[in-house]
Amino acid sequence: MKKTLILRWQRTQQGAAAIEFALLFLLFFVLFYAIVAYSLAMLLMQGLAQAAEEGVRSAIAVDRLAFATEAAYESHVQNLVRTRVQGELSWLPDKAKQKVLSAENIVVEPTTVGAQKLMTVTVRYPGYATDGLIPTLKLPLVGDVPRLPNDLVGKASVQL
Repeated sequence: MKKTLILRWQRTQQGAAAIEFALLFLLFFVLFYAIVAYSLAMLLMQGLAQAAEEGVRSAIAVDRLAFATEAAYESHVQNLVRTRVQGELSWLPDKAKQKVLSAENIVVEPTTVGAQKLMTVTVRYPGYATDGLIPTLKLPLVGDVPRLPNDLVGKASVQL
């Protein structure tokens, strides 16, 4: 009698493990995907900030007195900073390089505040939320995974 009850119970439980596995696999896959996607976005943001910092460091090394005019000095600094930023971001995949290393996404802004000269370098990855390195998953009840800002930005400034 006991044996038939146990066999009957086992037959009613067939497939329960597969259903539980499918539900838990979905949950763990989304969690793993989110971890990888957010980690990659943070790595890119850190890389953009590092490139901007290296760009402003290269601006410090230029001797202002070696140039006849202020415009020549600023032009040289801007070219030097862009070259340095591009060199720092050489590790990016080709898709990201095409987006980031264009002239409008590396902005070098020399400004004057009173008697002080300030150099700000901004490096931007435009449209990362819609066209990132890893595609965005659209899940019901959860939304976009990963949920990121549209542009990833790294920024640094230095007083000259």
